[in-house]
Amino acid sequence: MFKLALNTVSSRILIVLIFIGIMLTLSLSYTPTYAQSIQGPPLCGNGSAPDYDLNDYDLLQPHWTVDWEGYASENIVNEVDVVLDELNEDSIAQTMILIKPQEEVGIRTNCAVHFLRYMQLGLPSGERKDNGFVFLIVVESESIDVHYAVGLGLPALTAQELTKINRVVEATYDSTHSMDEALLTLAQEFDAVARDNYQPLIFIASNPEVIELPAGPVAVSMICAQLCMGLFIFFILFWLFSQIGQSGMSSGPYGSRPGSGGLGGFPSGRSHGPQMRPRMRGGSGSGRSGRTN
Repeated sequence: MFKLALNTVSSRILIVLIFIGIMLTLSLSYTPTYAQSIQGPPLCGNGSAPDYDLNDYDLLQPHWTVDWEGYASENIVNEVDVVLDELNEDSIAQTMILIKPQEEVGIRTNCAVHFLRYMQLGLPSGERKDNGFVFLIVVESESIDVHYAVGLGLPALTAQELTKINRVVEATYDSTHSMDEALLTLAQEFDAVARDNYQPLIFIASNPEVIELPAGPVAVSMICAQLCMGLFIFFILFWLFSQIGQSGMSSGPYGSRPGSGGLGGFPSGRSHGPQMRPRMRGGSGSGRSGRTN
């Protein structure tokens, strides 16, 4: 009887030990997954090549200012687009502005560089190769912190000039608490600095070939022959169109009817004009960055 009770106690202890072992194994296997879920999405500036954990962003954006929703008005973002469109069209700089709350940014200077590289800002070749530029606006509780990343093709833009723009934009926000005012100030200040250092790149078209016409009686004969040929073609076309018009007016079971909008009694489909698609903005494929601050 004593031996039976002892065996029963040993069995229970063994079952408890097995249960504890299973629970420890499960806790160890699920801890990394749980830690990842607590950590949340990756922070901008903490990623690595090739996508720098920025693959949620499309390479073409409707505005040069990205993630502006909730911070600025669309009218101001459109005004900034006008300034940055002209800088891009003049081959001075391909510039994007990224706005992010501080809790979504890791290393701030890295965030600006990574965004420039991921968005492939800058021309891939030519005289203004690698002319990409990024401003990063980190939104804090009562202020903003502005950083930049500049492409290798813009060596004339000095750290002194660019850092001054950062401080002016930050001071504008501190005094107005308006992201609209900060964005306008940034666009205007950067446009002035960039144009002080770089002139618009003008592409000179090749000279058209000049065709020399013969002079004298030969030229008069050629002109008369061309005029006669033109009049002959005109009368032929006039006769053809008149014949088509007469046949189109005839009525019949399969003829066209006024208002039918088609030929042979079949109605034509509705004519839709070309649909205007919003302009998309992005890099030209360079993405090579140099300095940051």
